[in-house]
Amino acid sequence: MDIEEYLNKVNSNLQINFHKSIEKTDYFSRVHHIASMINEFSTHLSDQDEREMLNMVSSQLEHSSINLAFGMYRQAFAALRLSFELALGTVYFSVNKLEHAEWKNGTKSGDIVWSKLIDPDNGVLSSRMATAFFKKLSPKMKDYRFKAKEVYRQLSEYVHGNSETWTAENFTINYEKSSFEKYFILLEEVSEVILFALCCRYLKSLPEHELDTIDFIHSELSFVGPIREEFGGPKDI
Repeated sequence: MDIEEYLNKVNSNLQINFHKSIEKTDYFSRVHHIASMINEFSTHLSDQDEREMLNMVSSQLEHSSINLAFGMYRQAFAALRLSFELALGTVYFSVNKLEHAEWKNGTKSGDIVWSKLIDPDNGVLSSRMATAFFKKLSPKMKDYRFKAKEVYRQLSEYVHGNSETWTAENFTINYEKSSFEKYFILLEEVSEVILFALCCRYLKSLPEHELDTIDFIHSELSFVGPIREEFGGPKDI
């Protein structure tokens, strides 16, 4: 088989995967909706660098779904993990401007380090963060830190190539129902943690009249009492 024939065969498999995948249009609409929510949230931030980082998050989410549609599952999980890191990194850098500047300049000391992001004492899901920006969320931080660590661990299994992520289908480009469905399970976990972290850091600083334009937060996190109340919802449901 010459290279042109080989590449045409690969393309044929990709197209077959694509057409099977997009039969689930509601699934892909969900990815686009989450990316759009994050992008809309970014427009309410005063810091341009933070807005740009959240735009990267939205872009990576879209890229991950494109990889998914073509059956490139490992790449889809990797892009989803990157979007997760960038989103929590945005919150981290918003209170660590020196490290943000170093990250922008490409210096090693400015790398996004996962252990810093979820540090129980100083990370973006720490009680310290909640106390500073949204005190009523303090009791929720431990649970969300655990959720973040668990979903990141599962995404990392695909990035690092853990043995359990390899099946006979992984060696060729084929549609995999189990990988396809797992992506959307992890997507929901990722989006919940991202939106929660953004609310903790920024929601209290937004003018009241702007809350109407991000009412989607209320819809997504209505089960979190302090966030529901912030949007004028009842204390108990």
